[in-house]
Amino acid sequence: MDNLTANKKAYEHVFDYFSRLILSGELKLNDRIPTERDIAERLGVSRNSAREALHVLEMMGLVECLQGSGNYVRCDPHDYMLKFFNMFMVLQQASYTEVLEMRRWYEAGAIEMAMNCATAEELGSLRQILVSMDQTDSPEESSRLDLAFHNSLVLASHNRLLSFYTSLFNELLNQFIRSLRTTILLDGAQVQQLQQSHWAIYNALMEKDLDAGLAALEQHFEIDRDYIAQAERSR
Repeated sequence: MDNLTANKKAYEHVFDYFSRLILSGELKLNDRIPTERDIAERLGVSRNSAREALHVLEMMGLVECLQGSGNYVRCDPHDYMLKFFNMFMVLQQASYTEVLEMRRWYEAGAIEMAMNCATAEELGSLRQILVSMDQTDSPEESSRLDLAFHNSLVLASHNRLLSFYTSLFNELLNQFIRSLRTTILLDGAQVQQLQQSHWAIYNALMEKDLDAGLAALEQHFEIDRDYIAQAERSR
């Protein structure tokens, strides 16, 4: 067995060891973890293998290595997951429509959960965003507020996993939707329809009318579908 293969196996052994500790609950958020030397002695691997495993865990946002303080369990995998998602989307040649449909699916879930979880403060924030959208004539500002409305809607679901994946999909959508959203918002008739659907979603939340909320969301995404279909045909 060559050294490369041996080192790879040792590194994977360390990685699997920490995975088991985290998944079993023995290691919790903000816990301090052993030093490279302790890990190497405990698992019978080289310090280089321990260092490599810790480096990967750090890149994944699961470990933070503080100089002079030690290594700690963290939970900030957003950047790592975003890069992974980006590469996956490109390699799989995923379509804009597929991303949009995923967004439609999780926002439908967000509306349902927000019916029961949204606070008065969160509902007030949604309303203020819509009032600001009514008052602006800038497509760029409307675009920013549109994204803020949808982000706030998902946050009002109080589902941390949904909020996390929403942040990833928003980054993917923004790779192509930023200019497209601005183009949509240059069309006065479409702006009016989109804003009507936004207000309908808000009113449905206030009245706890799930059917009305889902119907308004579908109306919103039907407009997006038309523009995205045009964008895909021009790719």
